[in-house]
Amino acid sequence: MGSQGTQGDANFFEGAGFDWESYIIHRPAPDADFYQLIYDHHRANGGEFNLAHDIGTGPGNIAEQVGKTFKRVHASEPSAYHTSVAEHRLKAIDADKFTTQQCGGEDISTAGHKSGSVDLITVAQCIPLMRVDEAISGFAKLLKPNGTLAIWFYGRPAFADPSQQRSQLLINQILSKAWDRVRPLKGTGFEPAKIMLCAFLDNVAFPENDWKQVRRVKWNHDKPMMFLEDDDVDFDIKWDSKVREGESEEKSIDRDFWAIDADVGWMRGFVDYALPWENKDEDKAQFDGLFKELEVSMGGKEKKQKITWPVALLLATKK
Repeated sequence: MGSQGTQGDANFFEGAGFDWESYIIHRPAPDADFYQLIYDHHRANGGEFNLAHDIGTGPGNIAEQVGKTFKRVHASEPSAYHTSVAEHRLKAIDADKFTTQQCGGEDISTAGHKSGSVDLITVAQCIPLMRVDEAISGFAKLLKPNGTLAIWFYGRPAFADPSQQRSQLLINQILSKAWDRVRPLKGTGFEPAKIMLCAFLDNVAFPENDWKQVRRVKWNHDKPMMFLEDDDVDFDIKWDSKVREGESEEKSIDRDFWAIDADVGWMRGFVDYALPWENKDEDKAQFDGLFKELEVSMGGKEKKQKITWPVALLLATKK
């Protein structure tokens, strides 16, 4: 799952002290139906199931799932450390099925791969932090005709129970506080990333010369994708929609989609591993207080509440 976020020039997931297994535990996980939607699109448009490529693989958890369906999976990642983590995890599963490479998503088509050689490209949780037009162009070169590009991103956790409004306000406040550690955002790579999330990825373009059967699927689009409130950012949120005539747009409200029954400990783990920046002592005290309030609001330390997610999935078939 994508890990291309940066704090300045340093990747904030970098370093041997980062616990990738806990990261995976404290994420929402695409279910079998989600992957099946991708595979059904792929099959319906003449795609084969030989070679998949997972871009921005992080610890390789998405590559691992795709490997249950595809004969071979190549996993790439711009960070040397993440690449080593993915290689260790994936080769322990099946050393013959999985290969890894250190490479940024925008550069993958010039990194020694044969043009028109890949059946499926997956890009999970990392497209907002790429040079998007370059990346989409490179993916088109890499895919076979009738190959599939699948891009997705999930947004801010949303309490499904309307009575948990106080809990929602608190997690919003906690996330905003977490982002305080890397402000200002204006003029950094986070600015276009946040705008893309506000657009629910609608500012990602699929040029007609390269792509067909473009689908934009959105779940729980009534919930914000961005982890911050609009008035928490220091730049104007404006974008141009790149949705072309003839593209399919599918929207649904489904509070069971990727739903997790989470207690306050899981919520803290989500924040800690999504935004793993070092806390100052005064920040830690404030976070401890906010999470204590969240614990009370959720009904107690071990009380679980249903969490759902806004998700956008982009599917496109290579001409």
